[in-house]
Amino acid sequence: MTIRSVTVVNVRNHERSELECAQHVNILSGRNGSGKTTVLEAMCLGALARSFVPVNDASLIRRGEEAASVTVHAQRDIDVPYFVTVRLREGSRKRIESSLGSNLTPRDIVGELPVVTLSPDHKSITFGAPSERRAFLDAVMAQASRRTTDLLFELRRILKQRNAMLDAVDVDETQLTLWTEAFITVSAELASRRARFLKTLLPLIQQSYEQVSGKAEEINVVYEPDGLENVDVATETVESIAAALRETASRLAFRERQRRSTLFGAQRDELSLRIDGGIVKESASQGQHKSFLVALKLAECTILHDVRGERPVVLLDDVFSELDRSRCERTMELVLAMGMQCFVTTTEGDTIASMVPAGTDARRIILERGHIVDMREAA
Repeated sequence: MTIRSVTVVNVRNHERSELECAQHVNILSGRNGSGKTTVLEAMCLGALARSFVPVNDASLIRRGEEAASVTVHAQRDIDVPYFVTVRLREGSRKRIESSLGSNLTPRDIVGELPVVTLSPDHKSITFGAPSERRAFLDAVMAQASRRTTDLLFELRRILKQRNAMLDAVDVDETQLTLWTEAFITVSAELASRRARFLKTLLPLIQQSYEQVSGKAEEINVVYEPDGLENVDVATETVESIAAALRETASRLAFRERQRRSTLFGAQRDELSLRIDGGIVKESASQGQHKSFLVALKLAECTILHDVRGERPVVLLDDVFSELDRSRCERTMELVLAMGMQCFVTTTEGDTIASMVPAGTDARRIILERGHIVDMREAA
């Protein structure tokens, strides 16, 4: 997929910005607060119906305005045009239309315009809580598979209902049983899918890590499903996994009543990142953390391309301020070698432009206070 143009209206500090994109590298440069990251957020809105920054939709609307919108025009790898428009209005649900139709929901467009985003906030994948690593895996799977998207939506809906039942003063046992069974069914399929997907993703992560940092360490990623410690979810059937979860539900029933909350299931799974046998969060150096994170994202690029048959667009938000020059150059080299279009935000446009190989279709976009003030070919 290649993004041809982006129109941003009343998103954060952008009143109206129209960006024509280069095929390979687009360098968005300017001072802090100039609106560089907002352009990448706009692309994510068009791809995922949400920003890659964890904020609510209302906070994206320009101050003093009632609504905002983003329109992305792109070209599929099979040379078919694609467009999507997402409109936000405070207090109302998103309005989405695309080449697929109108009155769409977020789940309708996820994966149609595959994107891979890397920003300083993503350090939480290697440094942070299990929810961060779980969210990373789920986000990749959601873009790769419509079924996974549906399962994640269902898991949130059912979990909310089940927790409400557990929190009630008078628990309706019949209803609780029904919600528990629905929750187990979704959790079992999601656990199976996560395990099998990781089995495919892991060799790509390991290969990418070697490319980024050399073969100095051995890395591994281990899926640890909650409540299924003695079950090989990568090989067992969904029915067998569900049976094991029923045993877990029975064992935890009394504690759940006391805590008034669900204490098992797919929303508690862990993705354990390991380096030379140790836990990355506990034993990795700063450089190893950065290399592991870049490797995860490069593997995400590869698998989305393989599964969707479409090259994802790569969004790099201020990451070169986090990486040393050698990692920056290697990351850029690997992304371009995969034939993927990338967008880079930076306060040091000249430095990034110097890393772009000769003959690359590259553009330098300079922003000030939410306005694009110049667009030129990157030397």
